[in-house]
Amino acid sequence: MSAFLHFPLKLQLGCGRARASARAIPSKFVGRGFFRVRAESPIIEEVAGRRINAPVFNRTRWLYHQDTGRYTRHLNSIFRSVTFRNLQGPLSALSLVSCLVVLYRTSVELDMLPDLFEGVRFTDTPFQLTSFALSLLLVFRTDASYSRWCAAMDAWGTLRNSSAHLTRKAAAWVGNTAALQRLVRWVGAFPLCLMVELRHDQGDPELEAAIRRELREVLRPYEVDQVVASGPYYHQFCLSVLTALVEAAQLGESREATMLDDLHGFNEAACECEKILRFPIPLTYTRHTSRFMLIYLGALPLALYESCDWAVVIVVLVIAFLLLGIEDIGVQIEEPFSILPLPDICKDLRVTAQRAIAQRDMVRCLADPDTCKFEPDELETTARLRARAASGSSESRSSAEAVANAINGSGNGKGNGRGPHKQGEGETDLVAALASEQGNGNG
Repeated sequence: MSAFLHFPLKLQLGCGRARASARAIPSKFVGRGFFRVRAESPIIEEVAGRRINAPVFNRTRWLYHQDTGRYTRHLNSIFRSVTFRNLQGPLSALSLVSCLVVLYRTSVELDMLPDLFEGVRFTDTPFQLTSFALSLLLVFRTDASYSRWCAAMDAWGTLRNSSAHLTRKAAAWVGNTAALQRLVRWVGAFPLCLMVELRHDQGDPELEAAIRRELREVLRPYEVDQVVASGPYYHQFCLSVLTALVEAAQLGESREATMLDDLHGFNEAACECEKILRFPIPLTYTRHTSRFMLIYLGALPLALYESCDWAVVIVVLVIAFLLLGIEDIGVQIEEPFSILPLPDICKDLRVTAQRAIAQRDMVRCLADPDTCKFEPDELETTARLRARAASGSSESRSSAEAVANAINGSGNGKGNGRGPHKQGEGETDLVAALASEQGNGNG
């Protein structure tokens, strides 16, 4: 009974977005594994027998992706593919039509049923005359959808570049450590708010919970409450806070103007994403393409029966999968925000901003050694601490964090914004961390 109910619902939601399907179905069905395909990404890869959903590639992934063994891998996983599972409804319906055609024609040949089409000869001429039109429809669909995918990637690339420029300038120009850390927090909050808005509808009861869940590791509790209260355009509120922080830094007219230009890049990226989300490819085109393909494939068994006999069921099923798969991929990437690795982009943006702040004193020391508070060998030790922390050593990671905290706190004696910080306390923490590192090396 559950399988019978599952079929029409999937057929009905075949062109829906992943998040829309999840809200339309009761949570008890989602928890039991129903509609699990809608939560999968079309770029899931199977590496060494393990299914992974890591769309951000590295060199190893590219080598695996380009390996000629992909033909065998992809053919073996055809029935586990997202495209095949999305098309189970239409493929089942077309297979049923093919079976009915075969059953009727066989019954006529055995004189079990009257020939209602006596004197009519079915040929493939109509399909030859219309195949070029179908090709044009599919080419336009995939090309237009991929253009929207590229536009979304460009928008998030613009946001990432603008964020990097803003934090780099802030690290060099903003002297107040607490103000700088506030700026970094809100820089990290902006893309998270934008991502949540792109993946949830306004008025969705899960929207507020998603905002709180994403921001709790970036902003402080009272800041999160202010963001939630500013809805539904949370990213615009973050942009207003960033603008106020730039103006409060009192950097001078020229420097303030360049940082505001970077914030303009934030706004342009958000506007481009909203345009892609709100305005799809004209619905008339999408509907006509679907009708064209269903009529074309539904009538195909009549033309192929004379030459394929009962094998027409398999032939039509394969052709339908190939053609409908192209159209389904175009529909899925038309709205790219549920597929793009936005959490990875947000994390990379936030880490880049935090790294720029952590390296501020070291960069200043290298740029002007005369004002450097540390000796060159101390900087080398600090670099070793950071390198070992990045390699995964827990002991070195704690030492590196101590050094980073000492450096961040020693810029102007005002601390990191989380509590009082006495003058010279940063240098003391740094010396203690360096002594600990030297002791570990000697041991």
